[in-house]
Amino acid sequence: MADIASIESDEGATITVCAAHQYECCPFCCLDFFDVNNEARNAVRMSKAVRPPSSSLGDGRLRTGKEVRMLDRSGTTPPNHLDGRITGIMIEKDEESDFEGLLCYVIEYNGSDKMTYPVDWVHEEWMVNAQG
Repeated sequence: MADIASIESDEGATITVCAAHQYECCPFCCLDFFDVNNEARNAVRMSKAVRPPSSSLGDGRLRTGKEVRMLDRSGTTPPNHLDGRITGIMIEKDEESDFEGLLCYVIEYNGSDKMTYPVDWVHEEWMVNAQG
């Protein structure tokens, strides 16, 4: 069994590597930590994008703290809408994301989970709570 180690990436994420070679995907040790490390990097990028409540994210953009809802259009009963709030903005850098390279809001949902969603798409497809 190969030993593993944790190191800090350039972005500040704690990532897992093989201890012997310091590779994320090591052909010598037959270990692959790419997916788990990608999640850690994404979490760090999102946490760095978070701004204080009521912060401006630029002209024509929603402010942080604004409540938003993605309507469930699947036809399930009862509908399972996604409710969240804007917490920041960032360029999506996750190579496996459908939104890679797009300017996205960071949206917090379910209390502390975070996701990114393109700014333009939120403006076009989501409901925005005028009071919240």
